[in-house]
Amino acid sequence: MASHSMFRALQNLSLKAKVTSFTLGLFLLSIGVITYKFSSHIREELVVSLSRQQFSEATFMAEHIDSGLRLRVDSLELVASSITPELMGDRTHLYSFLAGRKAIYKLCTLGVVVISGDGRGIADFPQADGRAGADYSRTDYYHQVIATGMPAISKPSLGRFVKYPRLVIAVPIFDRHKRIAGVLAGETSLSDNNLLSGFELKTHPNGRAYLIVSPRDKLVVADTEHILTLQPLPAPGTDQMLDRYLKGFEGSGITTNAQGIEELTSAKYIPSADWFVMSHMPTSLAFERITHIRNEAIEVATIVSLCGIALLWLFLRHELSPLSRSAELIEKLASGVLPPLRRIPLEGSAEIRKLQTSFNHLQKQLLHDEEILREDKALYRSMFTNNTAVKLLIDPSNNAIVDANPAAAAYYGWPVEELLKMRITDIYTMTPELLKQELELALREHRQVFHFRNRLASGEIREVEVHSGHVNYHGKDLLYSVVIDVTERERALHREHIRSEVLEMLARGRELKDILDAIVHQVETEQPQVLCSILLLDKDGRHLLVGAAPSFPDFFNQAVHGFKIGIGHGSCGHAAATGMRTIVSDIQSHPNWAPYKDLAAQAGLASCWSEPVFSSKGSVLGTLALYQRQIASPSKSQIRLIEEMAKIIGIAIERKLDEDELQLASTVFQASPEAIIITDSNNRIVAVNPAFTRITQYEAQEAIGRDPKLLSSGQQGKDFYRAMWSTIQTLGSWQGEIVNRRKNGEIYSEWLTINTVHDENGEVRQRIAIFSDITDKKRSEEIIWRQANYDILTGLPNRRLFHDRLMQEIKREGRDQHSLALMFIDLDHFKEVNDTLGHEAGDNLLMQASKRIAGCIRESDTLARLGGDEFTIILPGLADPKRLGALADTIIQVLSKPFMLGETSTYVSASIGITLYPQDATDLSSLLKNADQAMYVAKARGRNQYSYFTASMQEAALTRMKLSNDLRRALDSGQFELYYQPIIELGSGLPAKAEALLRWHHPKLGFVSPAVFIPMAEEIGLINDIGDWVFRQAALKAKQWCSSEDRRLSAMQISVNKSPRQFITGDSNLSLLNWLRALDIPPSCIVVEITEGLLMDDRAEVQEKLLAFRDAGIQVSLDDFGTGYSAMSYLQRFDIDYLKIDQSFVRDMVTNPGDQAIAEAIIVMAHKLGMKVVAEGVETAEQRDMLLAAGCDYGQGYLFAKPMSAEDFDRYLNDTVTA
Repeated sequence: MASHSMFRALQNLSLKAKVTSFTLGLFLLSIGVITYKFSSHIREELVVSLSRQQFSEATFMAEHIDSGLRLRVDSLELVASSITPELMGDRTHLYSFLAGRKAIYKLCTLGVVVISGDGRGIADFPQADGRAGADYSRTDYYHQVIATGMPAISKPSLGRFVKYPRLVIAVPIFDRHKRIAGVLAGETSLSDNNLLSGFELKTHPNGRAYLIVSPRDKLVVADTEHILTLQPLPAPGTDQMLDRYLKGFEGSGITTNAQGIEELTSAKYIPSADWFVMSHMPTSLAFERITHIRNEAIEVATIVSLCGIALLWLFLRHELSPLSRSAELIEKLASGVLPPLRRIPLEGSAEIRKLQTSFNHLQKQLLHDEEILREDKALYRSMFTNNTAVKLLIDPSNNAIVDANPAAAAYYGWPVEELLKMRITDIYTMTPELLKQELELALREHRQVFHFRNRLASGEIREVEVHSGHVNYHGKDLLYSVVIDVTERERALHREHIRSEVLEMLARGRELKDILDAIVHQVETEQPQVLCSILLLDKDGRHLLVGAAPSFPDFFNQAVHGFKIGIGHGSCGHAAATGMRTIVSDIQSHPNWAPYKDLAAQAGLASCWSEPVFSSKGSVLGTLALYQRQIASPSKSQIRLIEEMAKIIGIAIERKLDEDELQLASTVFQASPEAIIITDSNNRIVAVNPAFTRITQYEAQEAIGRDPKLLSSGQQGKDFYRAMWSTIQTLGSWQGEIVNRRKNGEIYSEWLTINTVHDENGEVRQRIAIFSDITDKKRSEEIIWRQANYDILTGLPNRRLFHDRLMQEIKREGRDQHSLALMFIDLDHFKEVNDTLGHEAGDNLLMQASKRIAGCIRESDTLARLGGDEFTIILPGLADPKRLGALADTIIQVLSKPFMLGETSTYVSASIGITLYPQDATDLSSLLKNADQAMYVAKARGRNQYSYFTASMQEAALTRMKLSNDLRRALDSGQFELYYQPIIELGSGLPAKAEALLRWHHPKLGFVSPAVFIPMAEEIGLINDIGDWVFRQAALKAKQWCSSEDRRLSAMQISVNKSPRQFITGDSNLSLLNWLRALDIPPSCIVVEITEGLLMDDRAEVQEKLLAFRDAGIQVSLDDFGTGYSAMSYLQRFDIDYLKIDQSFVRDMVTNPGDQAIAEAIIVMAHKLGMKVVAEGVETAEQRDMLLAAGCDYGQGYLFAKPMSAEDFDRYLNDTVTA
């Protein structure tokens, strides 16, 4: 605000004042710029000159101080070189020595002290209290000298004994071996001029002062004003030049010190002490002369400027006086003091006289223009009044009607006098706020055409188009407006707009309710005084439903929803029933509204005009009704409105119904998961859906126009298609499975349905084919069927399909009176292959075996795999049963050949059982059982052979079944007994161990061989219970022996055989170990005997149980060694204690060198591995002697003793051990 006032004051100044002020300002600005540039140049030159001088002085002082320090160091080193360790040991002589070195004390004014190698003061001179004998080991200079062997200068500080600033210079004292024997330290005061003689401790006459700074110690060593001596340096960042000097910079610069004073500084390094000398001088003193010169120049320039301005003022006053007099005269003419056309006299300079002449001419032209304006005003008034167009002159500032012509009075219905008293808000229907915005558009943006709604004196609302222009009348901005009535034009456009909007909504797929709501809204917009409703005929054609009636109360809409059509049911019910327009001007008195007049009165409805809505075929679709809240009849315009709107509504309803049907059909067509093809009467494709493309891979554009046979696979012949088309032409449809080809050539199956569409004449119009891809379904069904009927590993029929085929063959052979044979094949030693080489190798062997067997039989025969290593063959149509033996021999031979399993070659054999239909049995179950029994007989006879079923086999099977049942009761009935066979130590001939052997006393059959009932027990799952019973009984016997006082008897061990199945399925290991603990016998009394196959079983539970016995201290013996798949690595892995040579090697070792060599090799190998060897089946003295000679440890066999009961074994021991 202050700057604005100043600007206005400057504007009000006279011309001569403005010129004078501008000139003065220009002079002062020029003087200031020149003075500034001059003083800046002088200052730069002076800074360079002073910096050189200041740096030279600092350099001189630094070199002087450095020389003094070096002199002291050299002098101390000279003295130290004369001090020997012996002299240091004699304090009296050392003191005398120091006293005789008087020259050193001129340099070290506070004396010297000799310090021993351990940091103790030995002697000093001159003597000071406490200095000799003091501890110097913690001083910085002592540590530095001792550590480096070089001279050191201490941190300046107050003395320990003299309380003023001092400095210590220390040098090493060496012995004759150049080892540091001590330190010679000299102290000098920093308060006298001894060291700092060149450093004047006073302020320089020109204000320059000096500092000596120690960067290492971060303190001031000395200063000329004695204020900062031994004070710490300011924090980094306080003085920029000081920070640079501390980093090693030598030179000069301007800086601001810690007290905020600008200074010119210079610094020079002192190498010997790692210090620097800094000279500093305030710039206010350094540049004092420059400031004085600048001030004198400004004073002279100011005086000269003021004199020039005074002369300029006098000159302008003389030149501009005629202009001032002309201005006064013009002001009087403008205010009317002087009459018009008073000429201004010409005087002054040429420019001023030209200005006066122009003004006189302008005044004459203005009088001429005023006369023309009066004539134009008269002409305008005549044109405004006599024009037939409606014209208004409006004041937008207050909305007043300033002028109106007679045509306006006739149009609006008010006299001109009344109109001039009104405002435009009285005739315009819009709000004052909106009207104000429109007027601003006319004034500011010069908009000329507007659309308004005007209210006439009769109350009628008319649509008008206003053309406005801006005029200035007596200094006011007015709007000159011409009003044109466009009501009918707007209504026609509005109805066309409704039609276009409805069609657009239909095109966009909008809901019918949205379309009807839009029509109602447009009707009510055109006719604000009416309420509009649309009712739709229901599907039965008997009732009207509310389609759109947003302006009616809910209770009214709910009451008329389901309105029954007919006479006496309101205007809409009557119009829908008769198909004629129904006009009711007074609802309360009209008979059609008698039942509903109270409802209408409650809704505030007084009159109703209803128009039926027709379809293109002339059927009634609904009604359009206009209601008013007062008794009234429709105008022609309103009749025309409801007629046109009813037609539009009919189009919307009909099209929407058609679109809904088409949309539904299109949705089904597009979204159907089944492929759809539509062909014309010539069987050319006209349309396909997305599913067609997905299934066939043909895009729509590739298929349209082509014959559907493009999908033909060629797998169905002409007869198939001929029958299909015959059915289509006869029945009009066909359904079935067909095989077609995709675009990529892939064959697929589809389920196809074809239907025919006929026109009104019964001719073929289109055919529609619908199909789905059933390829995967058929493939899945085939996979499921194959998985259910075929073995996954070998691809052979499984047990289910085998039974099915066998049953079919039995029925066929029984009908044809032929024979068939059934073979059961079991691979021998397959389990050993699985155990040693793994299940993957076993699977490989089974696949190879199945192929070998399949190569031996006919195509009409059926080879199946029942599971595991069991195969079966159905041989139907058997003419000669004798060929079965040859076939069985062939199969046995091909299976006896080596199998290559990876890089390993292995061998198996086959046992085959054969039974015949109908000779041996006539039903499926019996045939299976017979073949199985025959196969087991082949195994029992030594494997690698075949056997025919006989009646005796059936008897043996029954006997075996009975024996199995008896075995289940044997344990509970106490029919088992343990026998013991001694194991003899061959070297001494005495029993050292015993093997516990199980015997079964059958109540009817007597003794049953273990070779019979042990495999049976394993097969029926009793082996775990029987094995645990054997272990517990053997443990009781072992406790009896261990408790004996006879040392030889107490050392006896009992070997207990453990079946492999006990390790696979049993879980009693822990209870057996607990049983030993409960009996309180050492685990070493028991030896567990296992077979080779168990060692090679890689199942974790087997290995864990075996290792649990070892961990408990129970020894392990490997039975029948050499008869199976011997693997040396397992012997080391499980830490076996004993190897038992199988009796098959012992039996013939006397006569068979091979068996002898094997037995000897086993013994040598076992001993190398740290195992003992037991030979089984020793029956002759020759065998014993050979084994003893080979180094065998133990022998077992009939030569020594047969197995015997516990009582007999006790007597045997008493006879042999105690003898």
